Amino acid sequence: MKKITFLSFFIMILLFIVPVQSTTHNVDVGNFYFSAVSFDAAVGDTIVWTLIEGTHTTTSTLVPSGAATWDYTFTGVSDTYTYIITVPGIYEYICSFHPTTMRGSFATPADLAYIENFEYPGNDLLAYHGWVNHSGTGTFVSVFSGSLTFPGYPASGFGNHVQLNGGSGSREDIHRGFANVNTGACYAAFLINVFTSEANDGYVAHFMPPIGSFSYRARLFMMDDGAGNLQLGISKGSSSVVSWVPTNYLYNETYLLVLKYEYVGGATGDDDIVKLFVNPTLTDPEPANGDAENTDVATDIEIENFALRQGSEAHGYMFDGLTIGTSWSQLVPVELVSFNASVNENSVSLNWATATELNNSGFEIERALNGSEFEKIGFVPGNGTSTETHSYSFVDQSLAAGSYTYRLKQVDLDGTYEYSNIVYVDIVTPIEFELSQNYPNPFNPSTSISFSIPEGSQVSLKIYNSLGQEIKTLANQFMEAGVHTVNFDAVGINSGMYFYRLDAGEFTQVRKMTLIK
Repeated sequence: MKKITFLSFFIMILLFIVPVQSTTHNVDVGNFYFSAVSFDAAVGDTIVWTLIEGTHTTTSTLVPSGAATWDYTFTGVSDTYTYIITVPGIYEYICSFHPTTMRGSFATPADLAYIENFEYPGNDLLAYHGWVNHSGTGTFVSVFSGSLTFPGYPASGFGNHVQLNGGSGSREDIHRGFANVNTGACYAAFLINVFTSEANDGYVAHFMPPIGSFSYRARLFMMDDGAGNLQLGISKGSSSVVSWVPTNYLYNETYLLVLKYEYVGGATGDDDIVKLFVNPTLTDPEPANGDAENTDVATDIEIENFALRQGSEAHGYMFDGLTIGTSWSQLVPVELVSFNASVNENSVSLNWATATELNNSGFEIERALNGSEFEKIGFVPGNGTSTETHSYSFVDQSLAAGSYTYRLKQVDLDGTYEYSNIVYVDIVTPIEFELSQNYPNPFNPSTSISFSIPEGSQVSLKIYNSLGQEIKTLANQFMEAGVHTVNFDAVGINSGMYFYRLDAGEFTQVRKMTLIK
């Protein structure tokens, strides 16, 4: 019994210490190509480039914040370069000898909510930017200049768009991976503008399970009704009858669509539901019913990819402003369009702006000093739900010298939250003692006096009248190195010329100021 117990314990220890198996991705480097051009990856995976022919490099052009860059020139045929993914995100690279013809990318699954505005150069292949081909070898999906717009949709009017054209011959189908969803619901909102369609229906966008399965779900269909009108529909799976929206739509008109895959008791069985919404008001509660719904008994699946399809049917459309989330509210997230920090002596001013807000309680301001843990230092209320631009600010005052890091924790009314990007500032220790001129001067009735001390000192700051009599003591204490500001309120003091004197260690300086009432 004791031997069995010890063996079981030993096996349990092994289970905990044996690492999860990572994947090695092999990329061939030949004359004017990387193969594969793009692929899905995960943190911990290894990328191995192998030179097949020619003289080439693998050189990173975009990596996530905190990830290592690379630039390697291959020494000869069969030479390899290895890179291990340690940070999630999109990675892009080129051959520096052939930067326009040899490009590639790989990406880890995107966190949700995920927004794609195709902010890439026009004419680029979408596969250069983290999207991955899963079918077809020709008519590749490319980025086109200009963006689609739709009133009230946050992902409207940014970046560029992609254009897809179905028809004969092999045509690329392409996807972007995201965090696995297997309960609740998964939503995809996007803009489309269809410029041509045919009478044979065909699906053009859908959710996908893990790569390797072709159980595509929530398939968006389109076709021409034979009278020059566009029809939109949805099916759950490949064998499902298409559920069509009973309204006809126009060509060359931009529409906001939302695909929803709704789990009924998890990703098991065959009872999940798919819905299509056309031009919904996203700031309103989610409608109970879609404009089209499909409850076919196709097998339920887990979802972790969104795909665009060109197919054999002659459907041509522009696609833009993709937002993927697990709730209706994530389709109109608090969209932070800017967040920056600036230093004014020993104070830091934080400024940020939002383009849209949904159920936004507000922002917790968090700060870290010299790489320490973040701590909450303040809160700024939000504007609830809004599709208008709002600006916010916060001032962190009386800081000692050091390197400071700030981030925003945006909190919804239901308590869910999301962090902003991080901004960095340095408060620099002064190199000399200095007493600055007060501001404003002349003043009435108050003014600010700033001074710099390069080392911790016993500080005295006093006000004197023109006869040399002490009027007021503003500071008499030990202060750390840095820039300090003290306010002087002259209420009850007569107009005239006054002097203020700084004593810090062995340093003394006097300046004059004028009070006018």
